[in-house]
Amino acid sequence: MKGNVFNIQRFSVHDGPGIRTTVFLKGCNNTCAWCHNPESLSVSPQLLFHREKCKECGACIRLCQEQALQLNVHGLEIDRDKCTACGKCADGCPYQALEISGTTMSVSEVMETIMEDKDYYTYSGGGVTVSGGEPILQRRFLIELLKACKAQGISTAIETAGNYPWSMLESLVDYLDLVMIDFKVFDDEKHQSYVGSSNHQIKKNLVKLSQTGLPMIVRTPVITGVNDSEGEIGKIADFIQSFEGLLYYELLPYHAMGVEKERSLGGDPIEFESIKDEKMNELKMVAEKYVKVL
Repeated sequence: MKGNVFNIQRFSVHDGPGIRTTVFLKGCNNTCAWCHNPESLSVSPQLLFHREKCKECGACIRLCQEQALQLNVHGLEIDRDKCTACGKCADGCPYQALEISGTTMSVSEVMETIMEDKDYYTYSGGGVTVSGGEPILQRRFLIELLKACKAQGISTAIETAGNYPWSMLESLVDYLDLVMIDFKVFDDEKHQSYVGSSNHQIKKNLVKLSQTGLPMIVRTPVITGVNDSEGEIGKIADFIQSFEGLLYYELLPYHAMGVEKERSLGGDPIEFESIKDEKMNELKMVAEKYVKVL
């Protein structure tokens, strides 16, 4: 069983309790305007170009058999219709200006990295978190990876956006100790505009997940001009306040990590204004009327 992985982050302390290893799987069915991992959207490997590192030496052009690279007055240009993300140009770039995001890995290969830190999971109450993208889109691989972790006595969690049929999440419940699930925008029209889909299925999945009793954390990335109002946050907090198994509600301030990544993929990203601490505190006070907030 193999999957497409774009990062394995060791000693992670923000993706669940304790010290964790976070495995990031490629592929996502949302198109959030503020996505901080745009390299996760496609399930296939992708070529990233860090223009600020490029010295225009031409080494990559000589290595590209698809003739997808050329130098012009604007510097190195990539024809992404021709690029197959084979990685030869990235391997041969002396300045690390080119990078391949995405590697096909077996469950056993991922487990080799995971097992290196097993003692830390035990001592800290940590474990393994599988994130993305949307990890459930690689469900067969995800299940086998979770089973392998369980066989080693390692606690498991996923980070998910919840935008899929309930049966897909239901099939994972027996292999999970924690679900961290996003509820990005309460207003459905806004959700469609900024996330690219309706939130009706997400709301249904939140309710059904709460009925399983599985520990869960609901999270909202707070985005200026999108969901940074007391009305939006209050409605989300009210919706989830009676959920069985809810550990807490987490508000995450927007950060611009994905902006340069999107440019390196040839995109034209939207950059939102940063959320001020004062605003975040106000929104937390609103949510705390209904639920415990981190």
